Order: sequence, then C-alpha cells, then structure tokens
Amino acid sequence: MNPEQQIKAAIVVFPEQIAFASPELNNAGQLIALRANELVNYMQTIDPELNRVEATHLAAAVIQGLPKHFEYNPELLLELKAIAKDIREPRPNQS
Repeated sequence: MNPEQQIKAAIVVFPEQIAFASPELNNAGQLIALRANELVNYMQTIDPELNRVEATHLAAAVIQGLPKHFEYNPELLLELKAIAKDIREPRPNQS
C-alpha cells in the first residue's frame, strides 16, 4: 500500500460524526479535544513513567468514570449543573 492509499484507508467517517456539520459543534469538538489533551498531559504528571498512549488510555478511563463520580458526589453534581446553566444562559430565546 502506498502512502496515499494508507491515508485514504485511515480516514473513516461514522454516522455520528456527520453531526459535526455546524461551526458551533465543530468548535465544541475542538474545545473538548484541547481539554482532553490537557487531561492527558496531567495524567503524565501523576505518573511520569506513562508514555503518551498509556496516559491517553488513563485519561479515557477517567472520562468514562466521570458520570458515576458526579452521581456519588452531590456537591459536584450541583456545581456541574451551575456550569451548565452558565453555558445555557447566553442562548437566544427561542419562542
């Protein structure tokens, strides 16, 4: 397989990715990618012996466990709801 074929073979589009058609959702996706990268960086400070792939797997495990973590911490859940409200507030009224 030549390099061009390898690149084409690596590009896979899943139906849920089609939703990234709006600029707003695209920007939100870029923001979460940036924050995920910051989380991976942080994982490497927790255990500097982790390589980048291992730190990424650890970050994925942290993200996967977050809903349960919020569920068992009512104070954190209230804080999350307050942040959600702050994000929602600038939304124009849709009557």
